[in-house]
Amino acid sequence: MKLSPRKQQKYIMLRTYSHHDHDMDDLEGEFWPVMGILLAIIGVWTGFIHLIDYLTIDAIPWWAEPLTITPVILLLIMKEQFDSLNPLHWWPMFWGYNAKLPEEDRITIRPLDTERIMEQHGGRLNVHIIDYEHIKFRRKKDAVIFGLKYF
Repeated sequence: MKLSPRKQQKYIMLRTYSHHDHDMDDLEGEFWPVMGILLAIIGVWTGFIHLIDYLTIDAIPWWAEPLTITPVILLLIMKEQFDSLNPLHWWPMFWGYNAKLPEEDRITIRPLDTERIMEQHGGRLNVHIIDYEHIKFRRKKDAVIFGLKYF
């Protein structure tokens, strides 16, 4: 028996959205290799810092040498989160005014349009795209002008 196109579409949607991915449950096989890599990186970093400290003034206590990697980790997190190593671009972490995009298609954010929209509204120092439905402005004035222009 052949299904109608409407029932076929419904069947396909039910089948794809109700599927349970069993590979997501198998995370214990990846934990120890990742921990081994991270511990190796911290061990090499600590050894390098210990050698530099030993050859210079030997001022860092042994227990604080592994903690010297913390600024590097924070820089990597900020690079991933805000796509910039410049601390001036990290303002959305502390302050800003959220603006929801209008429901109509007067302004839409697509993956290729993000740079154009950011430059149009003031650049990285003034606007941050949270997701495809929200924009965050640094100044209240810019958020109000955006709201008046698009709503």
